Amino acid sequence: MLVVALVTLVVLAAGGWAAWSFLMPAYQGRDDPYTVLSRSEALLNGGDRGIDRLNRFVSKQSELHSPNSSWARWASKDIGANIQLDVKYELHTATSRSSGREAAAVRLDKRIAHAKDHFVKVAKVPDIGDEAVEIRVPSGYEVFVRAGNVTIKIDYSVYGTDGTKEGEQVQKTARRMAALAVEHIEKANPRAA
Repeated sequence: MLVVALVTLVVLAAGGWAAWSFLMPAYQGRDDPYTVLSRSEALLNGGDRGIDRLNRFVSKQSELHSPNSSWARWASKDIGANIQLDVKYELHTATSRSSGREAAAVRLDKRIAHAKDHFVKVAKVPDIGDEAVEIRVPSGYEVFVRAGNVTIKIDYSVYGTDGTKEGEQVQKTARRMAALAVEHIEKANPRAA
């Protein structure tokens, strides 16, 4: 009798989770499930050819993954250099008022508006996506882009080497990583496109 009760509870719990994660968004007419965060292996695991090109400058220092975000950092190997590349994914979950895609779009819009309010240069980066922007910040630059219900933010800086070959390589790599991440998310979840 106890076994039957436990099995029933497990079935009800699994059914409730499935209903919330998949059936409820469909019922509400949403285009994004609540629990899916598409990850880019090339971006977060450092297997991208762009990062490989930077291997003589940087190495992966740390990373952190949670159900709603992923973060990784690459930094200078040389103590005398100051190169840093931070990548963050953030999942925006659907709510009763807006879809995750809408929440991600709002965050991107707010970031661009905030930068413009502070008279910071905001440049579109069309080869990543129509929504991708590159923003000059005190710590360097950031590429900010949305793909479906995920936002990707890449901070990069090469202190003291503006206009050098190293700086150009880091910039190209950051942009390439953002483009790859969008591509991988859209392949993993066609509805995000």
